Amino acid sequence: MAVPMLQRLRGAVPVFSWGLFDFSNTIFTVNVINLYFYLWVIEDNGAPHLFFTLAYSGAMLAVALVSPMLGAVSDRFGRRIPFLIGFTLVCVAATAAIGRVGGLPVALLCFAIAIFTYQSGNVYYDSLLATVSHAGNRGRISALGSALGNIGNIAGALMVADFVARGGRGAAFLPTAVLFLLFAIPCFLFVREAPNRVSWNFRLLQEGYGQIFSTLRNARRHRDVFRFIAARFLYGNSTNTLFVVMAVYVTKVIGFSDQQVNLPGPIASMAGMLNIHSEVQLLIIIATVAGVLSAFVWGWLADRIGVRKTLIMALILWVLVFLAVSATFHQAYFWAIGALAGVALAGTGTTERAFLLRLVPPERAGEFFGLYAMVGRSAAVVGPLIWGGTLWLLEDLGLISYRIAILALLTTVVLGFLVLLSVRDRQPSPADAN
Repeated sequence: MAVPMLQRLRGAVPVFSWGLFDFSNTIFTVNVINLYFYLWVIEDNGAPHLFFTLAYSGAMLAVALVSPMLGAVSDRFGRRIPFLIGFTLVCVAATAAIGRVGGLPVALLCFAIAIFTYQSGNVYYDSLLATVSHAGNRGRISALGSALGNIGNIAGALMVADFVARGGRGAAFLPTAVLFLLFAIPCFLFVREAPNRVSWNFRLLQEGYGQIFSTLRNARRHRDVFRFIAARFLYGNSTNTLFVVMAVYVTKVIGFSDQQVNLPGPIASMAGMLNIHSEVQLLIIIATVAGVLSAFVWGWLADRIGVRKTLIMALILWVLVFLAVSATFHQAYFWAIGALAGVALAGTGTTERAFLLRLVPPERAGEFFGLYAMVGRSAAVVGPLIWGGTLWLLEDLGLISYRIAILALLTTVVLGFLVLLSVRDRQPSPADAN
């Protein structure tokens, strides 16, 4: 009795350690990207918005250019963990140096390095899903990572909030770096891989690019993979953008407050106890909690009925969310819509990685996750352009232009859904099932 329990425990440690990395890198995302660095640049240092935009866009462009090669190199080398450790350590060092080494130009350079290494490391982290799971449990394990990542959104902000309260926005970066490293260490130690196939040499970089060009030339052999990546580009344009613009939308169009909680007394008191100071912040937390709670349901569904069917269900829910956002006028309904958006985000986040692993050969997972990452970075640029361009063209319409911009984003969700329907599922091989 004790032996099987010990064996299950040994099997659970690598899985939880892998998921804990999602928790750790979300601490970086919420504190550096979402909350503090942008405002630190323009408010605390009086710099123009363009400075931040150039640093961020330059780093994302670099990721888009090299991430497929990085994944292909790890495939040929046969291991992911050494690359994940290297990129994480550089990201941690660059984050810790922001505001402590040199002036603002150095801080912007450190930020760009941190963004590049953070995003590059995610290529290897996503690829490791194939190492810690098999075809029968991949949905649930991917759900664990998504859930821990959502928890990291809340926990990361709360753990750093006191530093910011005492020392200002610039005090957020060092503790964020320490927390990122601390919670990443279990993944480095307990996720076990097979020995590397070849010894490291720089020729692998050249071979990695060669492999990518060969794959692109022979795209017809991987038709379903590229269709899925195209579908993800289309719907990812809009689903990611919705969360980026949600704070602006609910304050301008729906009437939410970004300064206080104008809700019944008990709710306002509870929000105050949790250090929640605005209705916008509360809405984001509700969406995050809904995502955490639903991630395991999505994972169970993916393993029960298949990841393709589950992803299709998630996209149908996204269509309903966009329609509800564009058509709703009452604040009370928006709390439920925010929760549904969190559930839909958990659905796509849980199933995408697992579906990609069903479509690609396991030994080439890094290469295709690199392409997957490249498309994700590109979508992060195109979606805001659709939003901003629609608002600019229709600015004379007033607030109605925001609702039309939501419908413009919905069009790419529908297009992505239609492309996904053309992707055939692949039955797992015996190797996948082990």
